[in-house]
Amino acid sequence: MIDQVQLRLMLSALIWGQYKNIVRKAVNTLLFNFRSWFFDLNYESFTRQSFDVAVKYFADFVESHNLHYEFEFFDCDDFALLFKALTSAKLNINAVGLALGELYEDETLLGGHAWNVVLIDDELYYFEPQTYELFDVEHATTTDGFRYVLQAVVW
Repeated sequence: MIDQVQLRLMLSALIWGQYKNIVRKAVNTLLFNFRSWFFDLNYESFTRQSFDVAVKYFADFVESHNLHYEFEFFDCDDFALLFKALTSAKLNINAVGLALGELYEDETLLGGHAWNVVLIDDELYYFEPQTYELFDVEHATTTDGFRYVLQAVVW
């Protein structure tokens, strides 16, 4: 379990590391902290096993309710919010944040995007709820080459 201050510091270090220019580092880290919202004082991490249970439950829910991507009506933010809500409801754990930022393919900005940031064994990971992919926040790139740039979280 980590507290809100520790989580903010971990995420701020992540934001700081996304940029090379010192001014961009400072400005974007400050903006991140102004834009983000943390509701709890303490955050319980998943174990790898409990995270796998959460993903299985989420995938089964999506399939059984025939949910699919629909531009503007059920898109990235809806998948990310649903994963956060189902995880809290099913496992009674607050290890999932709603991540908001930008999505890039190669160096081309595709636009704004929402995904999840998760705590597993007190470490941060990104989770793409549309593809069920868990990936490293340091490289922030999926196996198919999309790069995620975090700008804010709701946790």
